[in-house]
Amino acid sequence: MPARLVALLLLAVVAGGALWSDRPPAPVPASAPATEFSAERALPIVADLARAPHPVGSPAAARVRDDVVGRLRALGLAPRTETSVVGGTAVTNLVATLPGSAPTGTVVLAAHTDSVPAGPGAADDTASVAAILETVRALRAGPPLRDDVEVLLTDGEEAGLLGARAWVRDGLPAARPTVVLNHEARGVAGPSLVFRTSPGNAGLLRAIAAVPHPRGDSSLDAVFRLLPHDTDLSAVLAAGRPGIDSAFIERPSEYHTAGDTPAALSAASVQSQGSTMLALARTLGDADLRPLDPAASGLPAQPDEVWFRLLGVLVTYPQAWALPIAVAAALVLVGAVVLARRRGLLRLRDVVTATATATGALLAAAGLGAALGAAAGPDAGPFSRGLLPYEVADVALAVVVVLAWALALRRRPGATTTAGAAALLAAIGVATAVVVPGASFLFALPALGLGLGLTVAVLRPRAALTALAVGTVPVAALLLPYAPRVFLVDGAAHGLAAAAFALAGLPLVAVAAGGRV
Repeated sequence: MPARLVALLLLAVVAGGALWSDRPPAPVPASAPATEFSAERALPIVADLARAPHPVGSPAAARVRDDVVGRLRALGLAPRTETSVVGGTAVTNLVATLPGSAPTGTVVLAAHTDSVPAGPGAADDTASVAAILETVRALRAGPPLRDDVEVLLTDGEEAGLLGARAWVRDGLPAARPTVVLNHEARGVAGPSLVFRTSPGNAGLLRAIAAVPHPRGDSSLDAVFRLLPHDTDLSAVLAAGRPGIDSAFIERPSEYHTAGDTPAALSAASVQSQGSTMLALARTLGDADLRPLDPAASGLPAQPDEVWFRLLGVLVTYPQAWALPIAVAAALVLVGAVVLARRRGLLRLRDVVTATATATGALLAAAGLGAALGAAAGPDAGPFSRGLLPYEVADVALAVVVVLAWALALRRRPGATTTAGAAALLAAIGVATAVVVPGASFLFALPALGLGLGLTVAVLRPRAALTALAVGTVPVAALLLPYAPRVFLVDGAAHGLAAAAFALAGLPLVAVAAGGRV
C-alpha cells in the first residue's frame, strides 16, 4: 500500500505540473523594460476602446477606429484605412506597416476591431487590438526586424469575416511571402492557445518553439477543423496562404454578451496573448519567409507536423508518423499481453473482458454525462454561468463509472486491468491516426507507455508497480490535463467531458488497483 501511494503521488505530481504549466503567465508591470510586452500597458487601451458595443457600421465602431489610428500614428506608423463592400456591407480595415531592414516578406499581426451588438467586446477582440499596439511598441523599442511587420485590424469579422475577405481579395499580395498571425478570444480568461496552423506547418512550428512555454497543441487544430467555427484566418487559409490562430477560451459564459467588459477580462490572458504574439513576431520577422509561403515563393510545400508539450518539452514529429506510432503502440501492447500470458500472469479472455468493459465504462460515462446535461437544460451549457456544479458532477460521474469498472475486475490478475485500459487507448489511437492524425498522440503515446510499462512489469515482477507507474506518466501528462478543456466545446459538452475524464481515469485506476502482476 505505501508503494501504491508513492506511485499515485508521482502521477498526481505529473498531472498537477502539466495543469499548472498550462496556466497563463503573470501580468508584466508597466515598469518592465520597453522591449517586453506588458499587460499593464495594454489594459488601459482595452478600457478606452471597449466602453460600449461597436458593431460594424456603427458610430461607436468609427470612434474605435479613429482612436486606434491616433495610437498607431503615435507609435510612428502611417496607418491607412481601406473601405470595401463585401456581401452588401461596407467595411473599413486599418492597415499600417513597420518596415523591415531586408524583407523577404511580411508578417501580419491581425485582429478585428468590431464587436457583437450585444456587448463591448473587451476580450473579443479589443484585447487583441490592444496587444497588437503594445507589441508594435515593443518591436520599435528593439532592433529592426528583417521582414516587414504589417498591422491588419479588420472590420466586420462578427458579420461574416467581411474585412478579412476584403483584405484577402484586395490587399494580400500574390507574389510576396506573407504569414498571418491572427488573434481571437472565445472567453475572457485562460492562456492564449495556438489552436490552428495552416497546412504544411513544419516551418511555423520552428517559430512556435521560440515562444516561452507555448500553449496549445495539434489536437486543438484537429478538433477545430471538425467544428462549425471560423476566424479571420479562415479567409487567409482559403486562399492557400500560411498563418497561425491564437485565442484564450476560458470563462466562455461572457463570450458575445454584455459581460465581455474590461472589468471581466483577465490581465494574465492579455499577457499570454501579447507575449506569444511578440515572440512569434520577432522570430518570424527575422526569418526567411519564402519557405513558409509556397504559394507566393514557388518553393516546395513543407510537411505537416504533430506538436505538443510533454513535461514542459515541446515535441514535434511528422504527421505521417502518427499511424506508425499508433500501430507500434498496439503491437507493443500485444507483445506484452502475449508475454504475460505465456508466463501465466493473465488469460486472454480476461483481457478481452477488461477491454470490452473498459469500452462500456467509457460509453456509460459519456451517456450519463450527456443525460446530466440534458436534464439540467440550457443553463448547463458550455456558455452558461455557474458551470462549476455541472463540471463537478461530470467528473463525479466519471469517477464512479471507473471505480465500478475496477471493482468488477478486482478478482482478475493485476495485469488484466492495465492491459484492458491500454487496449482501449491503443484502439482509439489507431482510429484517430487515420481520421485526425494531429490528435492521435493523446491516445497512442499513453497506450505506448502502458504497453512498455506492462512489458517491464512482466519481465521484472518485483519492479511491477514502478514500471506501471512510469508507464502511466503519459496519461497523467497528456490525457488527464486535456480532459478539462472538453468542458469548453460546443454541443454535448457534459457527455464528452465525462468520457474524457473516464478515459484518463481507466489506466490510472488500473495501476492503482492492480499495481502487480
